[in-house]
Amino acid sequence: MANVTGVRDVSYFHDNDDIFGNRSFFTFLSEFHRAQPQLAYVEVTILVVITVAAYVTNIILVLVLTRDRHMHNWTNYLIVHLCCVDILLASTAPFIAAARVTQSWTMGAGVCHGLTYTMTLSATVTMWTMVLVSIERCHTIVKPFTRGCIYETRNFSGTLVTVWAGCGVYCLPMALYFKERTFTLDGDEVVICTLVWPAVGASNVFTVLALILTFCIPLVVISVNYYRVFRTFWASRARVKTRDVPLPSLSTDSRTRERDSTASVGNHQGTSPGQADGANIGNSNRNSRLKTTAFSGKDVRVVKILVMLVVTFLVMWLPVMIMILLIQVDGENFQGHVLKSHHFVSVLCFTLCNAILNPMFYGLLNQSNRNGVRKLFRS
Repeated sequence: MANVTGVRDVSYFHDNDDIFGNRSFFTFLSEFHRAQPQLAYVEVTILVVITVAAYVTNIILVLVLTRDRHMHNWTNYLIVHLCCVDILLASTAPFIAAARVTQSWTMGAGVCHGLTYTMTLSATVTMWTMVLVSIERCHTIVKPFTRGCIYETRNFSGTLVTVWAGCGVYCLPMALYFKERTFTLDGDEVVICTLVWPAVGASNVFTVLALILTFCIPLVVISVNYYRVFRTFWASRARVKTRDVPLPSLSTDSRTRERDSTASVGNHQGTSPGQADGANIGNSNRNSRLKTTAFSGKDVRVVKILVMLVVTFLVMWLPVMIMILLIQVDGENFQGHVLKSHHFVSVLCFTLCNAILNPMFYGLLNQSNRNGVRKLFRS
């Protein structure tokens, strides 16, 4: 293809064949004849900051959750897995930065296949790990004294293997059909890494599946699970006004609950009737007021966290899903494309920030984890 001299922010190329007819190829990470070429270095700076911040926050949380044996529960195992996937996702940012600087694709066909596959795979696994966290937390709080489907090492490992295998197969088209293509731009040959679908309509099918499998279903499952958690807290709040009941927690699993509950029963059994009556008569009203007040504050805080988790998932992943749909629609508008590569990269940078927010929202909002961070830095 030969573009007219003077065209700026070139992000589409075209070809024509007997099977597809006239079709467009979006450059994704490359952009030519930029109207403001200095913005590439702003993008690189942002990508580097995202990489460093994601590495620091996730590694700190992994150290906190793995060093202390008291932190070893199924929820935290899933959060550690989420941190590792976020690190993998953030590791793709330097390659994106290199493509923004070089413009023409210079990293070879292998990186073209592998980079987009790694980005898509890690993002998909991240979303489904959030789903697993919501399922585990829901089970822990709604049914605290029953064993869940992942409360064994074999089941836990099998669940993660299933997630990785399913996401790996689903993302396989990204590895197969992201290829290098060479075009002519103002007399010079340029190389881009772009999607080259093998059949007419394949792009539409994959776009619809991406929207359903990696956004709609995870969002619904996460929302339902956290709504059940909220409803359980709300019911506990009503009960605690009339009697002493154990309060749910977002930071323990069912084994910890059973251990704490058993210890509490043992303590009551070890108290003589006279001592128990005197303590109850002297402190019943005061303890009831303190528990109700404490739980009210805790209830508000937990509800805020639950709402924050759902809203964050929606806000962080909805823009990239919309961008995928827009690229699909805009690519078919041969009369005049609207989207530019820097639009896609801007949304991609925003989505990559999720790798920084996840360890904060899923780990560092917990008081015991924050104490673990302080202990880690003191040591």
